[in-house]
Amino acid sequence: MFIVFEGIDGSGKTTISKKLAKSINAFWTYEPSNSVVGDLIRKILSGNVKVDDKTLALLFSADRVEHSKKIKEELKHRSVVCDRYLYSSIAYQSVAGVDEDFIRSINRYALKPDLVFLLICDVETALKRINTEDIFEKKEFLEKVQEKYLDLAKKEGFVIIDTTDRSVEDVYDEVFSILKPMITQHSF
Repeated sequence: MFIVFEGIDGSGKTTISKKLAKSINAFWTYEPSNSVVGDLIRKILSGNVKVDDKTLALLFSADRVEHSKKIKEELKHRSVVCDRYLYSSIAYQSVAGVDEDFIRSINRYALKPDLVFLLICDVETALKRINTEDIFEKKEFLEKVQEKYLDLAKKEGFVIIDTTDRSVEDVYDEVFSILKPMITQHSF
């Protein structure tokens, strides 16, 4: 299975996705990836390099093309759990002003996940949880991104889990209880 975790920074994606991957012996990965393109994206997100929003969208798409090769290879042997994927590009970049149809068109070859968990969180709580800042980590912006994620969740059929004021164990237990019936249908 290809399982994706989405949500704003501080929602718990990384913590929960790593915990799940470890417990089901899946390959854990993330976007932007650790490729050369992914490294450039991180420099841009930190504010050290400036590019047009469409350029950033293209870079995320290019990183995803390369990342998808690794995901496909791993899926031959085991499940893959990914911290962020295509839907992060749609949510963040469309809120930043890039046309959603453009984002979808440049990502039309992206692998379709079997399951997407959207972890939502009160934005104030999320901002307290994170310890880094990038160009997208502003309260008003993140509120719009979370609204966009919720809109995508309705259209795409994501599983939505609110992580506000909940322990890691409680959120993980909910994720695992949703995934458990699928474990018998797929080989992990």
